[in-house]
Amino acid sequence: MMIVDLDYTRRYLSLQINDVICWWWYYIKEISWQLLIALLAYLCVCIFLYALLKRVDHTAWQLPGPPDRLLLVTAHPDDEVMFFGPLVYWLTRSKVTKVYLLCLSMGGDKRRIDELWASAKILGIPEANITIIISSELPDDQTVQWPIDEVAESILQYIEIYKINAVVTFDKHGVSRHRNHISLYFAIAALCIEKKVPPYCKLYVLESVNIIRKYIQLLDLPISLLSAPYWYLVTREQKHTIKKAMAAHKSQYVWFRKLYMVFSRYTFINTLQEVSALDLELDLQFDED
Repeated sequence: MMIVDLDYTRRYLSLQINDVICWWWYYIKEISWQLLIALLAYLCVCIFLYALLKRVDHTAWQLPGPPDRLLLVTAHPDDEVMFFGPLVYWLTRSKVTKVYLLCLSMGGDKRRIDELWASAKILGIPEANITIIISSELPDDQTVQWPIDEVAESILQYIEIYKINAVVTFDKHGVSRHRNHISLYFAIAALCIEKKVPPYCKLYVLESVNIIRKYIQLLDLPISLLSAPYWYLVTREQKHTIKKAMAAHKSQYVWFRKLYMVFSRYTFINTLQEVSALDLELDLQFDED
């Protein structure tokens, strides 16, 4: 009798386990099909938006004005093309905005200065509009936070000398969390909070995104359009100019940066946020808490 009961129990458990496995297999198949359909639908939306935006004027979504004189503040030679390529591409072709570039370091190698000039020439920034600061206080080191006062003073001098209408730089995450990049954000934040920025000048930062969004390029398009008030988008054909400009940085154009140029959203779209003193104070207070 005991043997019969054990045999019955084993068969019963076996049937129950098979039922559970069958149910989960059916559920996974259904979910998989739904996910596949959702992904295909999302891909169609991305392609539709891209095709539509290729044919319309983007001016309404670009920086207001547009500004007569815009200062792009970067930390190293190659930042201007790796992170701000779409922005620079459109501004240099607008025939309204003069683009100035302030690079806070030479990247640890003097030949990178020549590479920056070559890259800027391809992008359309005149050599006379480029300033590179060489200082031992501003090393190219992702673990070093630059002195905020020195960086802020350099930016403010440039704004006042050239009567800059708009400044664009990194946000508080620096795209790649590079401490040098983040230092630029804290410098403009200090100028804004201390009310040193002239009233004719507005400040903007490049939006940082998570690692997944950073490398899905076209698939990030709907999210990018919804997440920021200002954006600059390049087509596949226009992106060749950005790639060519990056290739001018010969010492930096190694295999992983070639892959970056293929997959990164920053070579396809730039999304920008305006900086205000109130937002900065709330943001910094939140960080402290």
